[in-house]
Amino acid sequence: MARGDTVLLTGATGHLGWVILQRLLREGYHVRCAVRKAEDEDTVRARPALRRLNRSSKLSFVVVPDITAPGAFVTAAKGVSYIIHTASPLPSRSDRWIDTENACATFIKPAEAGTLNILQAAEQSGTVRRIVFTSSIAAIVPIAQMEGEDPRVQPVLPEDRIPVDPGPYKSEFAAYAASKCRALEVAEEYMETERPFFDAVYIHPGFVLGANTAATTEKQAMKGTNSMVAALLLGHNEGRYAGVSVHVEDVARVHVEALSFYVLGNQSFILGERVERWTDVIDIAEAEIPDLFASKFLTTSGYYRTVSIPVDTSLTQNTFGMDFISFADQVKSVVQHWAKVRQARRAPRAPRRIVSSTASSLPDESLDWNSTEEICEDETPTASSPANTESQYLPLPTAFAGLDEHDYGTAEVIPPPPAVEETWERVIQRHTIPSEGFPGLIESGDSNWSTASNHTAEGVTASASEDEEGPAVYYDSDAGQDSDHREKIRVIIFQN
Repeated sequence: MARGDTVLLTGATGHLGWVILQRLLREGYHVRCAVRKAEDEDTVRARPALRRLNRSSKLSFVVVPDITAPGAFVTAAKGVSYIIHTASPLPSRSDRWIDTENACATFIKPAEAGTLNILQAAEQSGTVRRIVFTSSIAAIVPIAQMEGEDPRVQPVLPEDRIPVDPGPYKSEFAAYAASKCRALEVAEEYMETERPFFDAVYIHPGFVLGANTAATTEKQAMKGTNSMVAALLLGHNEGRYAGVSVHVEDVARVHVEALSFYVLGNQSFILGERVERWTDVIDIAEAEIPDLFASKFLTTSGYYRTVSIPVDTSLTQNTFGMDFISFADQVKSVVQHWAKVRQARRAPRAPRRIVSSTASSLPDESLDWNSTEEICEDETPTASSPANTESQYLPLPTAFAGLDEHDYGTAEVIPPPPAVEETWERVIQRHTIPSEGFPGLIESGDSNWSTASNHTAEGVTASASEDEEGPAVYYDSDAGQDSDHREKIRVIIFQN
């Protein structure tokens, strides 16, 4: 291994691939990223962390639109010394049933053909010295044991191998596990029969957790295996998951250090820290971000069943001289970054102004967005003054309101409602509040999916907000109110 050597990296736009890319650049390698489309280069180069590294001259890109096409990586592998192959299809929902034909097309064929294309390109290059493959613990542990149907007693060893499940598959995760198993089988068969001039290393991590620093939205931050944490904290209470997890930084470290000559080739390394109970995520998160629990954005009602999978990671720890980052710190990394992204996207809203509804119109000058407090008709400050900012967090975003799944892939979300053209008449009608019917003005941060149902007084109806940052509660001025009780009203103007 020599600093300055070129590494071909696949999957750089993914969670793990992004962390590996940064580590390779910090170590002084030249990196050639294989991406599916040209726009991916702009996406990666625009990331602030990459700009801070100031290593743009050591980074290049090559487009490989179809990893299953014959010779897909031949051009990409020319002149490189190493290849790190992380790209692999992930399930969108672990428990969703999938028929065998679709499973083969979606998971098994891309994993199989992609692996073989990498191997053949490496041999044709004449320069590649080692390939590091991102495998999985699911490639060496039967699916029945991963899901707790067949209890595992003996520790999983790096040299363990299992036959490829031919299907049918009862879930997308079962098909994914079969694809990782088949990819490992293809690689080892090739190395055994072709005996190329390069060697290979196989990395078998458990569930990979940790901050996705490439994410700029909550949805991006909680994609992949991180979505397991998100769904648990949002109250999901179904699922059985193997009790083995590892921090993404540990996985990236092993991938990069596996390029070193002191690591023997043609062997496997298991990565993972034992998870006693997945529900410990809740206690860890509540201690780190109590505000999100206090506001009922997050809940303590989630539950997963933890499947005990003993693993022997001694070879990994001895070879790389490492102790794995603890499960608690893995979870902290996820939730702290989640809260950071959430807070950054919810900057304080501009101040609001309380005006009298007796005016026949609302001229622009009545909306003083630069004022420091809101004034009622009696000139007293309201409870929703900008100075009253106890919570740093605002309500649940609409995009997460329908989150009902978590898995090894990307959680699906409900899109925000379509934008509707706003008019002053609509604003007045929507935000008119009878002072006798609802004497206290609520703060915008108090109206969210968890607390809206608690406003059960007459005259209160819930509706989705046009602001995608979170649903709001609107108050119908006509519901349950007699005309004699509407002599004095106030209008709240929300700036969206």
